[in-house]
Order: sequence, then structure tokens, then C-alpha cells
Amino acid sequence: MSINAALVQTVLSQWDWFGCDLTNADKYIDAAGNTTLASATGGVANRLKERVEPFAGRIADYWLAIPSAEYNKLVRQFAPATGRLDGTTRLAWSAAFISYCMQMAGAGMAFPYSASHVAWINRAIRNRQQGRNGAGLVGYRPGEVSLAVGDLIAKPRTAGITYDNSVATGWYESHSDIVVDIDLAARVAHIVGGNVGQSVSKVAVTIDAAGRLTDNNGWIVVIKNQIALPVGVQPAVFNPLVDRAG
Repeated sequence: MSINAALVQTVLSQWDWFGCDLTNADKYIDAAGNTTLASATGGVANRLKERVEPFAGRIADYWLAIPSAEYNKLVRQFAPATGRLDGTTRLAWSAAFISYCMQMAGAGMAFPYSASHVAWINRAIRNRQQGRNGAGLVGYRPGEVSLAVGDLIAKPRTAGITYDNSVATGWYESHSDIVVDIDLAARVAHIVGGNVGQSVSKVAVTIDAAGRLTDNNGWIVVIKNQIALPVGVQPAVFNPLVDRAG
């Protein structure tokens, strides 16, 4: 049994908890506590959503999904005064969000939890290049395969990175999101990621009639998620109706 159903439920519960934000646009919290796309309301500067409680604290939970040695190193570098990573830390948390969702969905040791998306981007591409098409994560060029819910799509945030040179490059700034639904008739898929517009946000990407990614926003790889849920393991999925106040 694949973890994909549990993964999508986990991702959507976190999206719901953050208020079902849409698009890449920056989200702010105004003086009344409402989410807004305006950087100021009535002449008063609004705060980026990720830096406001309870959202900053929820992001702290995401950070705990990465390996402790990596976490502690980042705390020493970026948060020595507070001793923890959260939404106020000036550090991208999108990979921590993916790591958290994979962990809660039951991926166990099959997923390379990290503060960097490159950990799974390069593992997936390497698996494909070496013919390990039955591996838990396999990275294809966007035009090679149809998307499925629970897959990831990823892109560099560094110029010059391609599917073909990603593994040889090693570490680079990057981003990935999780596919949560597919509408072949409308030729649109929806993805959810963390640190998207300073929140957990859902974004639409274009696909063709066969469900292959055609979106031109820099994506270099579709990662087929074939991680199996270990026998007897139950994913720890949040109920947003209960957990929203946490």
C-alpha cells in the first residue's frame, strides 16, 4: 500500500490549518488577525503570516522532522538566541514542510528527511538514471510521465540547474511541492507546498490531456512517489477540525 493517500490527507490538513491559502502571492496578517495579500492596511504595516502565532509555532513543528544533527547545526547558525527554528527564523522552511508531511504519512526510513529539497530530488533522479524504476522515489523529466496524487514536482532556485546536471551539481537552492489533485478535463493539477507566499499554499499548474506537466515555471523533475506504507504502521494524520486550535 502506497503512502500517497495518507500523504495527501496530511498535506491538505496542514493547508486547511493555515487557512486554505491560494497562489504564490505573499500572505500577511493584519491588526485584526485576518489573512490578507496587502502589505499594509489603513497605513499600518501587516506582518508576514509565517512570523505570526500560531503559524510560527506550527512551522517549528515542521522543522523537527529533519535529522537532529542538521537541526542543531541550523539552530547554531540561524537561531542561537531562541534555540529553535520556527516561522520567525530567516530560513526557508519549505523542505521542512515536505519532511514533516512525509514523516506523518508513514514514510519512515524510506524518505531522506532534510532542510534541503535536493536530498530527495537527487535521490529520485539518480534512481531513474541507474534504472531503479521500482525505487520509492523516481525522478522523471516533466514530459515523460503523467502526474499522480502524492507525487512531487521540483525546481531549482539557482540558475543553470537542469535535470541532467542536478546530481553532479550536488547541493543548490531548490523547491518542491506535493500534487494533491488532478483535473484532466481542465488540464490543471493542484500542488501544495510550505513557505509558498509565507504560508502553506495551494497553486495550480498546467498539464496536458494525459496529465503530463506542461507548466513553464521552472520545474525540472516529476518525482513519482512509490514509497510503501510498512505493514502495521498507521499514519499520524491531523484532523484539521480538531487540530486547528493547536
